[in-house]
Amino acid sequence: MNRRAILAALLVLVGRIGLWAQETIAPGDWLGTLVLRQASLAPSTGQNLPQPEATGQGSEAGSFSFAFAIHILHDERGITVDIPEQGMFSYPIDRYSFSDTQISLVLDTMGEGEELTLAGNYSSAFVPQGKSQKGGIVGLVKGRSWAGSFYVQRQDIPTLPGEMTLAFPVDGGSLPATLTVPLRSAPTLDPKSPQQFPLVVLVAGAGRTDRNGNNVDVPGKTDTLKQLAQMLRQRGVGSIRYDKRGTGEAYKLEKPGQMTSFTQHVKDLAQVIASVSALPREGRLIVAGMNEGAWQASSALAQISPEIEVDGLIVLDASGVGPMVTLAQSVENLPADLRAKALEAADTLVSSGKLIDVPQELANFFSPNRTAWLASWLAFDPAAALKALKIPVLLVYGARDLQVDRAAFSKLIEAAPRAAVRVVPDMNYVLKAVHSDDENYAAFTDPSFSVPPVLADLLSAYAKARPCPDGLLPWNP
Repeated sequence: MNRRAILAALLVLVGRIGLWAQETIAPGDWLGTLVLRQASLAPSTGQNLPQPEATGQGSEAGSFSFAFAIHILHDERGITVDIPEQGMFSYPIDRYSFSDTQISLVLDTMGEGEELTLAGNYSSAFVPQGKSQKGGIVGLVKGRSWAGSFYVQRQDIPTLPGEMTLAFPVDGGSLPATLTVPLRSAPTLDPKSPQQFPLVVLVAGAGRTDRNGNNVDVPGKTDTLKQLAQMLRQRGVGSIRYDKRGTGEAYKLEKPGQMTSFTQHVKDLAQVIASVSALPREGRLIVAGMNEGAWQASSALAQISPEIEVDGLIVLDASGVGPMVTLAQSVENLPADLRAKALEAADTLVSSGKLIDVPQELANFFSPNRTAWLASWLAFDPAAALKALKIPVLLVYGARDLQVDRAAFSKLIEAAPRAAVRVVPDMNYVLKAVHSDDENYAAFTDPSFSVPPVLADLLSAYAKARPCPDGLLPWNP
């Protein structure tokens, strides 16, 4: 796809975002309250449950009231829900249906057999207690152990200053993304007014981690990449962050119960970089990946067309030790027969892509739904991938990283001896400033912890090809 075709596709996708009809159930953000009680305490069939209160705990004994949000995504991307008090954000819904007047969805977070079915209708006359807004969705919740009710009303959640939502075409669909532009700039895709600032493509880390840096499988959130984008904006640097296949608003691009392969994520990123390079802009283009996102970035940069100019790669808290080596180290203390079977299964996956039968103790790791991902992930060599790159590289390590030790990080330095290396004091694996072990663990689920300003200073200086800022530590192996 050429530059003009890519830009045209982006403009079409952007144009669809933000359209919704009043007084119907339509794409957008619907916020309200969910009330649950044990099913044995719920009224019998045919009786109305109490109307959910606007805030706080349910008025009746044994009931629990939660803030609740249903996000009906645009372009038929699906539905996600939030229950913040339960640490649940952007949870993907696989089973749902909705029309102009009715909606139904199945929430499966409580495990097999404990699914909750939520079914509601739109009412233009509905006004919740303590509220003045008229109209919303009102419904019932049914499950084996829990029952209840809910309501939600359409709300406009404003985008952050200087941001624009767009999407990049990939195999089988597109990946939603956020463009954040510097202060005193306005987001635009007008070819007649190319934007003039350096741009950093931010690549999320391991697992189902979305464009904001939040992993749906981890309660709570970090908002790491969301924070970093705004901090770069304040420093005159633009950024692109996107939902990887199977995450955020791109969750439907991954088949339910199947993990997207490492190879597919790399291919997607290569296509994202190609699309970003086609945007009407002038300035340096940098790719920055955190932990496993840095692995994907180094592979993707080796795959892009030579015509696409990328000015540098930033590696944030990534390991230089390959997954196969890590697996061998992790099974060292297992009984000899289990250890041998684990290594045999891994070798077979890498060589043939096939999964052999394994004992029950290894079944979770070598699960059939992880086959494609495991085969490509285990085959990856981060040091070799980095060594093959011809562009400038900046290696960044957090002094309080408990997940990637210095020895593992040093493998990247050995692979890229000409790379610049910087250490950010008091930064952990999820790029947050922490000052104790307790804070280190808490930062994985609490967005109130902030990205260290010196990290934003460093990325900004690199993007602008400026001298390294003060406040960083020397690398001491």
